[in-house]
Amino acid sequence: MALALLLCASVAQAQEVTPLPSFSLERLELNPGLGPMTLGSGELLPERALRVSLVGHYQRSPLAVQIEGERLSLLRDRTTGWLSLAYGVLPWLELDAQLSGVAVQQGDDPTSLGIRSPSRSGLGMSWLSARLGLLKSTPQQAVHLAMELGAGLPVGPEGALVRDPGVSARGRLLLGRRFGIVTPALEAGVLLRPTVVFGTSLGTQDRVGSEARFGAGLTVGQTLRGEVTARAAFSWEQSRTSAEVMGGLRYSPSALWEVFALGGAGFGAEPGTPRFRALAGLAILLGAEPTPPPEEVFYELVTPLPPRKSSSQTPREGTSSPPSLPEPTPEPLSTEQSKPEPSSPDDGQSSAEPEPDTDGDGVVDAVDACARERGTAAQNGCPAEKPPLVTLTRDRLVLHGQVFFDTGVSTLPGSSPVLDQLAEVLLEHPEIQRVVIEGHTDTVGSEASNRTLSQERAETVRRYLIEKGVPSQRLVAQGFGFRRPVSSNASTEGREHNRRAELRLLLGEPAQTGATQAPPL
Repeated sequence: MALALLLCASVAQAQEVTPLPSFSLERLELNPGLGPMTLGSGELLPERALRVSLVGHYQRSPLAVQIEGERLSLLRDRTTGWLSLAYGVLPWLELDAQLSGVAVQQGDDPTSLGIRSPSRSGLGMSWLSARLGLLKSTPQQAVHLAMELGAGLPVGPEGALVRDPGVSARGRLLLGRRFGIVTPALEAGVLLRPTVVFGTSLGTQDRVGSEARFGAGLTVGQTLRGEVTARAAFSWEQSRTSAEVMGGLRYSPSALWEVFALGGAGFGAEPGTPRFRALAGLAILLGAEPTPPPEEVFYELVTPLPPRKSSSQTPREGTSSPPSLPEPTPEPLSTEQSKPEPSSPDDGQSSAEPEPDTDGDGVVDAVDACARERGTAAQNGCPAEKPPLVTLTRDRLVLHGQVFFDTGVSTLPGSSPVLDQLAEVLLEHPEIQRVVIEGHTDTVGSEASNRTLSQERAETVRRYLIEKGVPSQRLVAQGFGFRRPVSSNASTEGREHNRRAELRLLLGEPAQTGATQAPPL
């Protein structure tokens, strides 16, 4: 390496100690706005929102040379701090600023080779940039495309490897797409900076300068998110490549703040590529409009539920056919209806063949919401400490409570006690051979986007129930958009009622497919 030759020539000629050339060693690009921490996703901050990030960052061996077959780490350990600001000026414009500084850095002593050690600390290079939104997206589609243009100011001491000798510039395209809780991101850009030449008395030269940069990342989760990113760069000054892979976790207990920690390894000989780096920090969102409350989606099963038959009366699979289903007509369940009906000789069951009561709590399985746990009749067969969210009667199964979705999207904010208990009931009642999950929306947005949203929400519920152990062949998802309202969309209350899902029963053969899009009118 030319830098190694320079060091050897310095010793041989007994030249006085000289500092390393001035250039920015930092290759990390933190994302001050929304999206992955080290990668842009094209998503801009809301108008008048301010995001402030504080990051601590450690690098292992970001600068090393080979001297006579031995590795000399000019910088073995480097710890830096970052302050990042992002502000949403307009719906399509975001301004960003980043300031970094070296808290401490140290390495092997190169003075015997005629090279002065870099400064132990110093203020780093500052970046100012603007992001322009190029693609408007509905919340349901959640596609983001933006362009970023930035300038790096040569701030900081020359001997700390924290600044370029002149102004640097960068430009990149940022793309992201949300698929429920999964968000992939891509970026491609270029870094333009003054060329720094390492010269030797032998006429050998090495260069550090402009390069093309590429990145890809994937974020999975909501409140607790996992994140993986990969970045690569090609320096046309020396036709060299470098790459880094990072991964970590981010935790956002609310939309207003989050904490994060990531780490990863670097590959390549480009100066600034560490063997390992780790970072952790805190981000706070200020001045944003209050986040709309989650949409309440009411789930009610209105299809009559027939009395459960004993094992000797249960027909074999395929011997019964599905009955025709009436259109769902939501109907509130009175207190009297929600209570299980006591068994009697007139309920159609023979005294010689009593209805099964698996848990022996006196509530027969046909109307027991907790068929495997001893409970009371007042609790619909559930224990006193477990209020029933699902009520079974002789002719009805009703879910009490709501299932919440994030506004405008198909993801659940977290676990759903209502769906958890529904899964238990379906597993305890195999006579319910098929459940059709119908998704409905209000009229906000286009017909196509609402039909897609309702389908995705129904499929989200279906996947949730499958994860809880319900066989997939018993569940079908159908999205109807806003074509089957139960209330007027002219009022807020009416729209809330229309953002719903209905669970319908089929007691015949199980479904052959898991998801069915409602046909257009």
